Amino acid sequence: MIRRLAVVIVLVGFFCFPLAAQDAQPGLTIHVVQRGENLFRIALRYGMTTDELAQLNGIANPGSILVGQRLLVPANGAADAALPQVHVVQPGETLRSIAELYGVSAEELAARNQITDLNAIYVGQVLNVAAPAEAPTQVETVASAEIPVENPGQTVIHTVQPGETLFRIAARYHLSVNDLARANSISDPTLIYTGQQLVITGFEPPQAALDLPPVVTGLEIAPLLLVEGQAGRVRLTTAQPVQISGSFLDRAVVAASDPDGLTHTFFIAVPVFTPAGVYPLALLLTDAAGQPTPLTVNIQVLAGNYGSEYINLLADRGGLLDPSVEAAEQQLIESVMGGFTAARYLDGPMGLPAAAAMTSPFGRKRSYNGGPFDRFHSGTDFAGVPGTPVLASSSGVVVLADRLNVRGNATIIDHGWGIFTGYWHQTDIYVRVGDYVTTGQVIGTIGATGRVTGAHLHWELWVNGVPVDPMQWVRQSFF
Repeated sequence: MIRRLAVVIVLVGFFCFPLAAQDAQPGLTIHVVQRGENLFRIALRYGMTTDELAQLNGIANPGSILVGQRLLVPANGAADAALPQVHVVQPGETLRSIAELYGVSAEELAARNQITDLNAIYVGQVLNVAAPAEAPTQVETVASAEIPVENPGQTVIHTVQPGETLFRIAARYHLSVNDLARANSISDPTLIYTGQQLVITGFEPPQAALDLPPVVTGLEIAPLLLVEGQAGRVRLTTAQPVQISGSFLDRAVVAASDPDGLTHTFFIAVPVFTPAGVYPLALLLTDAAGQPTPLTVNIQVLAGNYGSEYINLLADRGGLLDPSVEAAEQQLIESVMGGFTAARYLDGPMGLPAAAAMTSPFGRKRSYNGGPFDRFHSGTDFAGVPGTPVLASSSGVVVLADRLNVRGNATIIDHGWGIFTGYWHQTDIYVRVGDYVTTGQVIGTIGATGRVTGAHLHWELWVNGVPVDPMQWVRQSFF
């Protein structure tokens, strides 16, 4: 009993005495560890090194701090100065409206971010901004430590770009590296790769500084940054019914409007081989009186970095590389998969088209039979023995079911709003043109018809007349 009492006294002393000492020291204040924080982030916030903060608080293991733990930190106001605030440009914002939000001039904000053209900012761009003049306009809510448990924020997908590290990505979203690694089951934070999809949880978009014309009440673009070979959704809300026209990357915009004419949705797609850069989405909104309102939004396109591969066709299929054979069939596919249907059948993520292993992803440049890399893989391949069921990836109407030269036995499904899927090289086709199919319905079987190296299913997805990565539509929902 005496030994147990002694242990209790020692533990009480261990937990209580440091806190009492902390409260008494001049020139210092208390920082209470919040959910998602680590010692490195806290040290950076107060202009210290991790070792200095650990030594000040007698922490032997800097990797082991607890939520609610009280730490001594300098009381010199360094917390606000150590972490520069950032603002992620939202659709409809301009440099001047953002500058006004933070109480600085547009010229000063441009200089801080090395921007030479005040009109050249783009959606998704991260700007360093000055501290706002008043506390209510402060935008630092994206830090995971500051997001209440009952308001977890949004979940977004970040595609790792060349040169990025987990630390840089975490800092961009105001998360700790530990939280980001844990959310994505990453055991070694130094091992991430270009193209990897990271789940960002608890993300709260910054306060908006919209500068939209009066007729526009809202503008959303998802994702904010587009990738070569992928698609994005644009949703526009207006104060009165309007007709929308416009273009992106030299392709016409076709919008689907709700019955009241106030909500308008359309998709934009980035063809493979589009150079990385900033491109305008130019829109024209025309009201019932014929009054036009122009609206231009700059959108950044990132490189897809899909790689390349060598393909050796079956011995009797070499003739299918003939450009004239390809061109005639390509024209047919473009005419079918480049259409637009006002009805929408797709209402969530796409399902996989076969219970089979994926053998070749979208976007790779291809060399056929040792030739030049002058073609690219416009879909995703799934290996399977002949007879393996082919499944409709989502509901829709069959608009092609025929035997083609290059694509073999092929089926195309129209899912509405300019979204189509294609299923090539089948042995059997179980549907006919005009049939309505549902998600997961068996529409045929895997085969080796057409230009192939062996039995497999080639699955394509087209948006607004452009083939894009179908796996993007499996991973996320645009509705």
